[in-house]
Amino acid sequence: MDLNRQIYGRYTPEEWVEYCWMPQVRINETPAEWKERIWGRLTYFKENDLLPIESKKYFNARKLIRFPDGSSYAPTIGIAICLSCNELVYTGKSIKTIESHWKAACTGNKYCELKYGDFLKIKHKHESDRTFDDTRALHYYELWISNAIRRLKRAREVGKKIQACIKIQRKILEWIYRPDGFDAQKLSLH
Repeated sequence: MDLNRQIYGRYTPEEWVEYCWMPQVRINETPAEWKERIWGRLTYFKENDLLPIESKKYFNARKLIRFPDGSSYAPTIGIAICLSCNELVYTGKSIKTIESHWKAACTGNKYCELKYGDFLKIKHKHESDRTFDDTRALHYYELWISNAIRRLKRAREVGKKIQACIKIQRKILEWIYRPDGFDAQKLSLH
C-alpha cells in the first residue's frame, strides 16, 4: 500500500485510472451526454477533494487520439464543465472563454477563493511586491465583482419592469371599472 501511495498520491489505483478516463468524450457522444455520464463520479471526486489543482475550477473535455505505434494523445476539445455553477461551457481554443463565463454568466463564485479583507491587503501592496498568485487572485476577484454587479443591475431592471407592469395593470383595472372618470367615492354613490 505504501508503494501505491507514493505512485498515486491520495488516490487508489482504481480512482486514478477512473480520473484519467473521465474527461474523454466517446465517439458520437454529445457534450450533454458526456456530462450526464460522468457527473456522479465527478461529484464524488469534487466532494472528496480528489480533483487535481488544474481541475478544481473547471473540468475540460478531451478526445482520445490513438496513433498506429500504440501511443495516444488526448487534447482538449473546447468544452468544459464549470465546477462553480455546474454548467457546460463552450471554451473553444482559448482558456479566456472560461474567464468570460465567470465574468458574465456564472451563477456561483467558487472559483474566487479570495475574501474581501485579503483583497484589500493585496490591493494595497505595491505591484512589484505582488506574487503571480496574488495577481491571479486579484484577477479572479475582479471577475467575480463584475459578475455580481452585472447580476444586481439585471435584478434591478427586472424589478423596474415588474413595477411598470403592475402600474399598467392597475390603470387598466381603473379604466375597466371606473367608466367616465369616476373615482371610488363616486362609484359607490352611483
